[in-house]
Amino acid sequence: MARVLVIGAEVGGRSGLDVLVDADRVRAVGPGLDRRAADVVIPAGGGALLPGLHDHHVHLRAAAAARRSVRLDGGADPAGFDRAVRAAGAALPPGAWLRGTSWHERTAGIVDRRRLDRLQPDRPVRLQHGGGALWVLNTAALDRLGVAACLLPGVERDPAGCLTGRLWRLDGWLRDHTRAADPSDLTAGLAELAADAAHAGVTGFTDATPERTQQDLDEFAALAACGVLPQRLLLMAPPALRAPAGVTRVGTGPRKVVLDDADLPAVADLAGLVERTHRAGGPVATHCVTAEQLVIAVAAYTAAGTLAGDRIEHAAVVPPGYAARLAALGIAVVTQPGFIADRGDGYLRDVPAGERPWLYPCRSLRAAGVAVAAGSDAPYGPADPWRAMAAAVSRRTAAGRLLGAAERVTPAAALDLYLADPQDLSRVRRVAPGAPGDLCLLRVPLAEALRAPAGDLVRATVCGGRVIGRP
Repeated sequence: MARVLVIGAEVGGRSGLDVLVDADRVRAVGPGLDRRAADVVIPAGGGALLPGLHDHHVHLRAAAAARRSVRLDGGADPAGFDRAVRAAGAALPPGAWLRGTSWHERTAGIVDRRRLDRLQPDRPVRLQHGGGALWVLNTAALDRLGVAACLLPGVERDPAGCLTGRLWRLDGWLRDHTRAADPSDLTAGLAELAADAAHAGVTGFTDATPERTQQDLDEFAALAACGVLPQRLLLMAPPALRAPAGVTRVGTGPRKVVLDDADLPAVADLAGLVERTHRAGGPVATHCVTAEQLVIAVAAYTAAGTLAGDRIEHAAVVPPGYAARLAALGIAVVTQPGFIADRGDGYLRDVPAGERPWLYPCRSLRAAGVAVAAGSDAPYGPADPWRAMAAAVSRRTAAGRLLGAAERVTPAAALDLYLADPQDLSRVRRVAPGAPGDLCLLRVPLAEALRAPAGDLVRATVCGGRVIGRP
């Protein structure tokens, strides 16, 4: 492996420094480092050199598939939704699957099998709700996948026992069954996603998809080994699963547990699951997007005890007093500031005024002593980490309205949300000898970049000692 030498960079506030990466590690930081003929040399021109950014919560397969899907959130009413679905089908070859995303009942109305059959009677259709938990399939898709034989509780049926076409929280089942029935090539989508992330300075992902299987983990390892996904991957999984030996950039993270208001567990049941996972040697990442979910999760962790690496995903609503309780338990939070920019106007419309200060907090969690990191939740949130940093600083919606002014953080704090160590969110990574060879080189000094965070400020990205992004 060739060495990578970055020359003339700003590192930790000091200008004019060189950084040498060799064999996957930062080997030296200082002025005038020796250069070899075979070195890959990257002139920094005084730009800031940072550790590579890490997206701490993403759904890679769904994000790649979304690139080959039709967004259906543009219609203002049900008629507009219907027109969009018809137009999307008309643009496809006969018999090809139609995959759509990002629709909401607020504008589309109720979507079920019968409605999709009227819109697309001759091709299989599967549409994912903007919230991510619900898929709706037409009859052709239900038949192609054999959903009638699936007895899992997420398969919705009407009072007569007939399929409605609505499937709740069955991503894993759908993933396994669509591999053969809908052989869409996601490899190209994953490669495009990884390239875009590299151009934004991202050198690592934590994939938070639930219901991970060993087959899924092995497939990701293969994609990493062949270079489709050059970033480091931390895949949430039960502790019994293991990444294949020899793929150093892929590891397993905490077990993902999804809470749903429609079927909330008893505190004792959730505590038992947490205890069993801890005994097996694994931490737990609990999905909490409502106050009720957070209350139950905190009660369960209190009863079961905590393990290093336990975390709350989203913490979309944090009632008063719960930041201190999370800090006392030592539980980290992975938040999505990008949702303020992407969905904030909807929150201002739909969330009661008294609860709006509780939405996607950041500053109050940090002030209470909670370790906080950020993820995109792509494809359900914007993938650009720089846009999310700007939202964490400004708390401005797409329309420019302020949402949660008290939760604004400094630009440096917003950057640190993406510099947290994925294995220990309480630790912020820095460029230093011995650190992983994952770097994000900016075109300008850090102070200038933080005044207006933007992905086009990235000059080059290095992961594991290899240049993976050089816009």
